[in-house]
Amino acid sequence: MSIRIALIGANGRMGRSITELCEQSQDFSIVAKIDNFGAGMLADLSKAPDFDVVVDFSTPDAAMRNIPIAAEQKSAYLLATTGISEDALSSHKAHKNLALLIASNTSIGVALMQALCAQVTASLPHWDCEIQETHHRNKVDSPSGTALTLAKTIQNAQINPGKLVYDRSAIHEPRRQNEIGMSSLRGGSVAGEHSVFWFGPHERLEIRHVAEDRAIFARGALRAAAWLYKQAPGVYSMNDVLNIH
Repeated sequence: MSIRIALIGANGRMGRSITELCEQSQDFSIVAKIDNFGAGMLADLSKAPDFDVVVDFSTPDAAMRNIPIAAEQKSAYLLATTGISEDALSSHKAHKNLALLIASNTSIGVALMQALCAQVTASLPHWDCEIQETHHRNKVDSPSGTALTLAKTIQNAQINPGKLVYDRSAIHEPRRQNEIGMSSLRGGSVAGEHSVFWFGPHERLEIRHVAEDRAIFARGALRAAAWLYKQAPGVYSMNDVLNIH
């Protein structure tokens, strides 16, 4: 029996990639495609037939409309949409009735990178940290959701969490302890690249992840969906999928 997926954002790049993988697999079937554009698309989950897992690569507004619908069916929900605050999610309260996995990036490599960043930060509490991300020229948000997730992971591992600094052009003073520098590059067709640097006395450590093809996010999303399908109601992350904490 295949896992029935309701795919939100089905006509986007990630939606099309997930559709292609599902068509090649006996483990998943897409029973509903939801998007504002494209032939054969549904407007929202309320029009969908029975499904097991929602995979959402859409927009914050669409996600906030569809999460309560999924909660009514007590299904699982993979939220891969960036830009939704934790306060907005917690105010909904709908997630208490479903297994909700929040992932700003569904790459397996990025999930491991996040765990490593926490470990390095805890081991090197006095080193300076900078995050740099690069994406294709059409990406509209900056910094990326993945960069912000990495930054939050690092802040949580710091004894005294530092502030995020996005622009040093107006700051005419030395770097402050524990602050995290954030920088973004945009150009060409880069699928995604994230680097985290730690600077110590006379040495530097770097962890870098390069996405060479968007298919890695689709494969990770389906792996997460298969795991989430078996879980009780609650809020999860990619760390739970990989059993790394």
